[in-house]
Amino acid sequence: MKDKLFRFALRLLQNVQEAEDVIQDVMAGVWVRREEWGRWKSLEAYCMTATRNQCIDRIRKQHYRREREGAIPVTGGGQDPLEQMMSKEMTGRIRQIMAALPENQQLVMHLREVEGFSYNEIAEVLNISLDQVKVNLFRGRHAIKKTIIMEEGLWNKLK
Repeated sequence: MKDKLFRFALRLLQNVQEAEDVIQDVMAGVWVRREEWGRWKSLEAYCMTATRNQCIDRIRKQHYRREREGAIPVTGGGQDPLEQMMSKEMTGRIRQIMAALPENQQLVMHLREVEGFSYNEIAEVLNISLDQVKVNLFRGRHAIKKTIIMEEGLWNKLK
């Protein structure tokens, strides 16, 4: 679970050291509260929520300016060099488009597409309704698709 929490914190903070500090604080806090684990619906959801809250607190306290890098993995195993290059370019472009989305859409898309969380888990972690999860995910995906289709159309006109 530590790696998943780290990726989430890194996505929010965009700083490796800050993300490591947050995860260390969260893990220490969870360990101190280990007697309460049985009362929690999901230890993982609790840790994700604690991580999110710690990150938000750090951002607010330090007026932290994030550089948007994203964390979408690049697939490449077994592809020829051209396919790998195209995949890498598309992934980079998707990162840029995601960085321009509203924060809620970014978080929902990251938790769903990168971390593989269910809709219910996302709702619990972000403390939003299931409908809000679905709407943010739909809008984020739609914005990415619309931008890519529009850019492909522009490229085709230039050919």
